[in-house]
Amino acid sequence: MNDNFKNSHQFATAQNICRKGFLIMAVALFVSGCKKFLDAPPKDKVPQSILLKDEQGFKDALIGVYIAMDKSSNGANYGLYTTDLSLGMLSTMAWNYDDATLANAGTGGAFYNNVAYYSYGDAQVKQEIAGIWGGMYNNIANLNNILKEIDSKRGVFTGNSYNLVKGEAIALRALFHFDLARLFGQPPLTGMDANAIPYVTQFTVKSTQFSSLKTVVDSCIADLLTAKDLLSSTDTSAVLKAVNDPFLSYTQNHLNYWAVEGLLARVYLYINDIDNADKYAKAVIGSDKFPLITSNVAAAANIIRDRTFSQEQLFSVYSSNIKNYNADLFDKSSGVPLRLSPAGKNLIYTTGSGSSDDYRYRSWFDNNQTRTEVPSKFFQDANLPYVLQGVVPVIRVSEMYYIAAECANDRNDIADAVDMLNRVRQARGLTALGAGGIGSTDSLSTEIMKEYQKEFIQEGQTFFYYKRLNKDLGQVTSTTAIIPANVYVFPIPDNENEYNHE
Repeated sequence: MNDNFKNSHQFATAQNICRKGFLIMAVALFVSGCKKFLDAPPKDKVPQSILLKDEQGFKDALIGVYIAMDKSSNGANYGLYTTDLSLGMLSTMAWNYDDATLANAGTGGAFYNNVAYYSYGDAQVKQEIAGIWGGMYNNIANLNNILKEIDSKRGVFTGNSYNLVKGEAIALRALFHFDLARLFGQPPLTGMDANAIPYVTQFTVKSTQFSSLKTVVDSCIADLLTAKDLLSSTDTSAVLKAVNDPFLSYTQNHLNYWAVEGLLARVYLYINDIDNADKYAKAVIGSDKFPLITSNVAAAANIIRDRTFSQEQLFSVYSSNIKNYNADLFDKSSGVPLRLSPAGKNLIYTTGSGSSDDYRYRSWFDNNQTRTEVPSKFFQDANLPYVLQGVVPVIRVSEMYYIAAECANDRNDIADAVDMLNRVRQARGLTALGAGGIGSTDSLSTEIMKEYQKEFIQEGQTFFYYKRLNKDLGQVTSTTAIIPANVYVFPIPDNENEYNHE
């Protein structure tokens, strides 16, 4: 095989071409409107010439990418967005679990122990990181194949389906590249000009050169703005649950119009473009499509526990494997679960401006099968309605309030910042902070960080928050690990380094 062909991100593309003309992706067909559009038996090895010949084929190809967000691939052992980038690796690295430094915590032998010590040179950790890289670029390759074919076959689409499929495909491409940049690029405060990752926009076997973090983020923004325009012409009047067309069902499991706006807010904040970050965060808030909860819907006394505050989710990945992930890592019948000790839990939720009245403190921790209290946000209760099953949030509306608060704080508008922060605090059962009691923008920044720590336990976003601001992990967590200098930068997989010498 030609050396250039071995490059992992281009090899992911070539894989899809070379396997006897087949695209290897799981696709869902003809499921009833009561089912989530991703919850169906997989169909794979669909010839490319057949798959992308009609509207349903393009929808199936896009569904395959959504399904892949829950799958391990390219040698990884854990789900992509449903383990590694959420309740698994990134949550461990953000010190959501203060026992992860114990041998055999969670599952996979010493894997999470090595993750907790940021041992990126460990063979299993390297394998998982390489799997994240390859899995992301596989998804990008499949999206680029959709985008390569879709314009020439626009005539096969009906209604708004062309704009919907193309818009979501472009938005997903931006999401995957942005998260790759957040993992493998330098922190934005210090590394905007450093090479980060390749931004791949063509379905081809040719190598794509690495780009600077600035160029990657600019490309993400360009893709998201294009996607936003395409999706604005689709139905944005309501957040749908089950409808007759399974592809249109469960808006929150699509990277929908509002999720694109939320992602724009996240991306702009990453590069400290405060005006645009604030603009898009408030656009999502002002849509009133994702209202904050008004009571503790996750309470243990409820017949039905909505543990993830589902109405607040702009975009979530659906996974039929969540119960298994919980059994492996938290709700264990034996062994050492990943957990946050009572002392660690109190430190995050009840000290300072916190309180044991916080819904998250009261309802996101339960005893597992061995009567050990563990994080339980993703427990799947026996009587859980279908609409609440298997969802892992990727973007939620509370982040939009935190972004707006941070932007106001940067403008030295403490009153507006406190107001934004209080809306979430009060929706979590906490008392409002008084603007007069906030002594400085620094102290307000601390309150915002505390909210990230409380809100995004098991979701991975806290690690990205720390990286964006280049926080000292030793200071903002209780980690006992020696923090390596490269802690925020995943190493590029070995085969990628071997065949790229930019």
